[in-house]
Amino acid sequence: MVPVTESTVRKVRRFLNETIPTGGAASDTGFSEEDISDLLTNASDIYAAAAQGWRLKAATAAQGAGELTKYTIGQETYERSSGSDFASYCLEMAKMYDEMAAKADTMECSRVLSLRRPDVI
Repeated sequence: MVPVTESTVRKVRRFLNETIPTGGAASDTGFSEEDISDLLTNASDIYAAAAQGWRLKAATAAQGAGELTKYTIGQETYERSSGSDFASYCLEMAKMYDEMAAKADTMECSRVLSLRRPDVI
């Protein structure tokens, strides 16, 4: 369980690319404050919370048209990724944060070091 503080909520939002717009509210993003708190409460660390958030984004990707990938003003070209492309991207991000969580888990353990004086004449 990760403590729910303003700092951890802000970090998870940044990891999920869900920052609150200037002058906006949490309702202007894909995750409410309660959603972010639930992610943190149910995760072993902040990276695991971000990974779960990306999996949730992937689950809802099919409902939307995806993200804007190309935009041209001359001759007016707009292009959006498909829902499946965005879902694949979300799952790749979840995998990356899962790997970061696994590395963080191994780094928190104690280590015993032994030093030996070199043989110098």
